[in-house]
Amino acid sequence: MRRTLHVSKLAACVLAASAALASGAGAAAPLDRAEFLALSHSIGRVEAQLDDGRLGVGSAITVAKGIVVTNCHVTAKAVSVKVIGSGMPWRATEQVADVAHDVCFLRVPEWPQQPVLLRGANPLHVGDPVSAMGYTALAMTMRIGEITALHTHENAQIIETDTAFTSGASGGGLFDDDGALVGMLTFRMRGSSGHYFAVPMQWIRERLPRETQWLEIAPLAKDRPFWAGEIDQLPLFMRAASLQEQRRWNDLRGVAEYWTAQDPDNAEAYLALGIALRRLAAPEAAVDNLSRAVALAPKNASAWFNLGLAYRTAGNRGALQRVVDRLAELDEPLARRLRSETNSSISSEIDP
Repeated sequence: MRRTLHVSKLAACVLAASAALASGAGAAAPLDRAEFLALSHSIGRVEAQLDDGRLGVGSAITVAKGIVVTNCHVTAKAVSVKVIGSGMPWRATEQVADVAHDVCFLRVPEWPQQPVLLRGANPLHVGDPVSAMGYTALAMTMRIGEITALHTHENAQIIETDTAFTSGASGGGLFDDDGALVGMLTFRMRGSSGHYFAVPMQWIRERLPRETQWLEIAPLAKDRPFWAGEIDQLPLFMRAASLQEQRRWNDLRGVAEYWTAQDPDNAEAYLALGIALRRLAAPEAAVDNLSRAVALAPKNASAWFNLGLAYRTAGNRGALQRVVDRLAELDEPLARRLRSETNSSISSEIDP
């Protein structure tokens, strides 16, 4: 479901894009070549001279005239910062930092690029096509994929996507199919692959600096972003995902039971609890919780897949077939995998 576009510097500083990794049949292509080229000018490469002499690199998004936003973890130890665009460096003179949310604004007075469009009030949905744009080494890269999950955190939604990005793209933009910014590329789940996260555009809009807030460029407080703490300090969705990666099913059950009690309308919580119960050989209880998950999030293919596995373990072939049919409408490759696992005599299972 992913495609990649790269931008290289040419002698005349002209940007050229090329497509690779063709998307699946019928998949939406959020941004075309012209839209990509237009947006690429509004994303800069951040070069932060750190207090230990090293160079920190990342990306930044133009959000107002002479103002870009990036991740605080890119500039946390910076004594000076440059933003590179159109083949030229531009000096950042001031900053406004919200380290806990990993949102840092830089004032770059002579930065000539135009602000991106911030998405309006229309809600995001799992399955929405998105484009992730940021720098890898010296090249601008765009990956096209979709939103795979939305995680409620502090009255906003952390966006999980299958659009992979590297550390140099931290601070880059995640855009919808209209080219509007929906989030800022920020982190990947530690110890796992395929879990890429963007902080919500809402945090950027709400924190756009006032004139009285600007401070000189200097190393920031040693606070950690919300996603970088110890496991018992992480948001519940991250704790659950980490425990699942580590196959700590009893611990996952405890966290998920607390999560469902705290947020009884959260499909993710019931999915996590259902996975834990299925792994702990409690298929009937797993079916109950996974059924709740698909009722709350009827397009969540992972929840349907795990419900099918729970029905298989419980020996309910009729219900299993209904789940396979429904899953085929949402994610045919995952439906094929469920059919394969259903027909296999191998007892080991791998969750998506």
